[in-house]
Amino acid sequence: MEQLVKLNRYKKEGYITYYETDEPVLIPTNYVEKDPHVRGVWFSTVANIDIPQMKDPERYKEYLHGIIAKVKEYNLNTIIFQVRPSNDAFYESQINPWSRFITGIEGEGLGFDIFGWFVEEAKKENIKVHAWINPYRVSTESLFEMDGIFSKEEYLSKLHELNFARRNPECVIFTKKGKLILDPANAKVRDYVTETVLEIARKYDIKAIHIDDYFYPYDGIADPFEEKKYALVQDLFPTIDDYRRENVNMLIKQIHEALQTLDKKVEFGISPFGIHRTNSKFFPPENPGGWEKGSNNHHSCLQAYERLYCDVYLWMKEKWIDYVVPQAYWDFDNTKEVITENDQVNEICLVKYADVVDWWRMIAKETNTKLYIGQGLYRYKDEGAWSNPNEIINQLKYNNRFDNILGTIFFTYKNLVEENVASLVEARKLLKQVWTREVKEI
Repeated sequence: MEQLVKLNRYKKEGYITYYETDEPVLIPTNYVEKDPHVRGVWFSTVANIDIPQMKDPERYKEYLHGIIAKVKEYNLNTIIFQVRPSNDAFYESQINPWSRFITGIEGEGLGFDIFGWFVEEAKKENIKVHAWINPYRVSTESLFEMDGIFSKEEYLSKLHELNFARRNPECVIFTKKGKLILDPANAKVRDYVTETVLEIARKYDIKAIHIDDYFYPYDGIADPFEEKKYALVQDLFPTIDDYRRENVNMLIKQIHEALQTLDKKVEFGISPFGIHRTNSKFFPPENPGGWEKGSNNHHSCLQAYERLYCDVYLWMKEKWIDYVVPQAYWDFDNTKEVITENDQVNEICLVKYADVVDWWRMIAKETNTKLYIGQGLYRYKDEGAWSNPNEIINQLKYNNRFDNILGTIFFTYKNLVEENVASLVEARKLLKQVWTREVKEI
């Protein structure tokens, strides 16, 4: 029987409790390595987060080899490679141009199939690769803030001629902050994204197709024709929110069904924002909301179901996805000190790591969906709870208590190598002390 202990607050009095309770959060005193177990990392190519632009193919291959070596150094076994960051490709595609994040010029490659080469090199080291796509993103920048660009048409005209958005401007809409995305309501968009998924899945020896949290945008859409589109199907959907969710549902179901037609198994995974829906008991009577099965956190927290129109619970229940990786990027304590009008110091808390993880493990058990936890290495900084090198280790210990938490995915790769945050450097040393050997992925 493993020994469980209370988790003390970092540089504060007392111990960690679950949200709005006095119940202590318990973790094992020791971390026991599980085998098999997924130990992964997201490799983010959008905006060159994890890899710089290069013109030299040999230098590019050297950098990619370095990624594989670093992953091996930490005894990881899974890489989630962003192959479609912005309606483009890090792989040799017939329907998408080479990404501008490779050399700086959309449509310009390096003379070799980057993703295909990487998959084969990773395979030599027993590392599984998931192909991570963003379904809708067209621009990473706001057109409102770009010099010399004044309209959607001008922006699209500068894209490579193979780019679906350029060829189909009627399928492109604005977000409220002036970015461009493919219209989730458009059947042509769903067909194109599904075709992209099949192109990748057929061509490469990958473990899975992976989509993260970007469905409808965080800032909302600014589509002047949406009301007219909704009016055509209003009898089927009580609210426009239901209509938006169904648009995303149709894409997820279509991708699932397409993957079933392959002569090999390619899994389908989603990494949603960490809060699906808040429990209705945390909403005030004058402003009801949430869901009776929702998670324990403050009612003001963003909910993926409401903001991103992402009904991942339905997808799990319907077996449209094989695994889920909730982005649980909070710490155990997650409190902030605020000064009141009377100069008193109060602590406020909106959401805690343990409560989020508990909700997902219960839903994963109910739906029999494979569950890995997305953990935020990028959150480390020089003050507060994330200055505690043991934060991630304690999270791993907590996860280890539960049999249906089958692994961890870290965001993001660059945080395995950067040296400018002392607490992160120390956390990585501790990680090597608990992940001491290679284990098989699931």
